[in-house]
Amino acid sequence: MRRGPAITALAALAISLTACGTDQTPPGGAAAPGGLQAKPADLGGHNNYFIANTEQMGWFVIDAEGLPMYRYDKDVPKPSKSNCEGECAKAWKPVLADKTPMATGVDPISMGVLTRPDGTKQLTIQGWPQYTYAEDKVAGDMKGQAKGGVWWVTAPNGAKITGGKAQNNSNNGKSSSTPSTSPSSGTAQTPQSATPPAAPGY
Repeated sequence: MRRGPAITALAALAISLTACGTDQTPPGGAAAPGGLQAKPADLGGHNNYFIANTEQMGWFVIDAEGLPMYRYDKDVPKPSKSNCEGECAKAWKPVLADKTPMATGVDPISMGVLTRPDGTKQLTIQGWPQYTYAEDKVAGDMKGQAKGGVWWVTAPNGAKITGGKAQNNSNNGKSSSTPSTSPSSGTAQTPQSATPPAAPGY
């Protein structure tokens, strides 16, 4: 897989990303009016996740280490169920959510927590259990993308990203050449390269 431009993690919402040749505001983020800066919240009681952007992949979700999150086609979103256990879970590590999940740029309503058979708590986005890949070592790695044709980087709306585009969740694992542009029940909305939606303040 060709390496895209350097990933920009969105730890602060007031920064306008330009490293990937775009001046768009990230989903769920906007600069404060009048140059005012809010006091950072105490995030110690949360599991914190973020979003990043590359020219090749668009917006996607990352953990606190900058590693991309993946979803698995063989999992079930409603009700949430992980079908990656044993050896699978050693290679594809469940993203832990033992504290309240908080993700900059991800609608908090879409985030949930799944209790795995061993009792650990795993993050879900739009019902899909989230994982990191053991071979991704540093921020910018994305070695798990399209692995086995069933593992895909997760977009901020919970959709899978294939071919550089977020796919509609209602496709049941099938690719779509045209992503949805209007939100509706069971539909994933692609992070756009044009004017982003107004910041909801996630």
